[in-house]
Amino acid sequence: MQKKILLISQYFLPDINAASYRMDDLYRALKKQGYDVTVVTAEPQKYVVEEVKDAPDIHRLRLNKVNKKSFMTYVKNYFGFMFKSIYHSLFKLRKTGFDYVMVTSPPLFVALGGFIVSFFKRSRLIVDIRDIWPDSAVSAGMLKSDGLLYNVTKKIEKFIYKQSAYITCVSAPMKNNIYKKSEHQHIHVLYNGVSPVSIQQEVGSSSPSDDDRITVAYAGNIGIVQNMDIVLKAAQLLSKTPHRESFNFVVVGDGVERKKLEEEAERLHIRNVRFTGPLTKQDTIIRLSQADLLFFSLMDDPVFEETIPSKLFDYLLNNKPIVTSIKGEGRTILQELGCSLFFDPDDPESLMNALVHYKEHKTAYDQKAANNRTYVIEHYNRERMFETFLASL
Repeated sequence: MQKKILLISQYFLPDINAASYRMDDLYRALKKQGYDVTVVTAEPQKYVVEEVKDAPDIHRLRLNKVNKKSFMTYVKNYFGFMFKSIYHSLFKLRKTGFDYVMVTSPPLFVALGGFIVSFFKRSRLIVDIRDIWPDSAVSAGMLKSDGLLYNVTKKIEKFIYKQSAYITCVSAPMKNNIYKKSEHQHIHVLYNGVSPVSIQQEVGSSSPSDDDRITVAYAGNIGIVQNMDIVLKAAQLLSKTPHRESFNFVVVGDGVERKKLEEEAERLHIRNVRFTGPLTKQDTIIRLSQADLLFFSLMDDPVFEETIPSKLFDYLLNNKPIVTSIKGEGRTILQELGCSLFFDPDDPESLMNALVHYKEHKTAYDQKAANNRTYVIEHYNRERMFETFLASL
């Protein structure tokens, strides 16, 4: 008998973020495994840069647009989706039963909504954890650890773990964190990995530009956690050295920090850092393939050592060297490959030194990165990981 699963996610394609791509791949894997899947999600939150025609089993909920970038505005948005997804699942889909209800967090409130739906639908709850919330919100400076909201969400976090039949997460350290809090016996690591769609695309077919400068590219969210101001600081330091004409920086994407960074670059007369804004997946791939070196950073906090940004795997598909401040399991992966340079996220000079070191040893690093794509497809194929997990249900 065909099993039915309700997938609740506030983010889904065509939203441009890691959660959207992860949930779209899960949706496809479920369909491929023969599940009868229903998706409840929100209308696109930000930018529709590519059209996606929804299947009949994808239900979109209208939310108020987030105009002000304050944390409480986002919290209201999260609550809005939670209540609407509960209503839609229990009343609009009242005639449909489900074997499983699966939710992805953050936002943590979506997981709470998923529990309520699973309780009344008498379904088993599967919770996918992409970030440890609310601790990651505290680390990002969005929430105070001694505040009421933190204390409430901390209780919700532990409650959700307890009520889940299965828990999935994105790294081994995150699994250990969840186990210490819950002693849950069914926690599965499903790395963000690389999607079947990304694997099929011809990544890296474009050569770096004829410009003698080294192009350093970033693609993704431009938020507080991504620590992107270090790029401007390193570029400013480079401008005072003999290497001032050696590097161009391309930043693809958007986020709450983008406008501030653009204004800061203008104020400091930094001309070699360019912000493209959000691009389609294919255009982003082209920009990355035209770069020499791929960049990403995270704030220096133990919480972020427990996650592996999805862009690490996407970057590896490009067969390009990587310069990053990442720690934890993600750094271990890159160290084993030997294709990356590392810097201190709080020290722009260390980033500058890493860039100069790459310039001086470019050929060696480029050669080491030549097998990145083969490695990541073999070890971190998201479809295979999803299939293995689904077979255990």
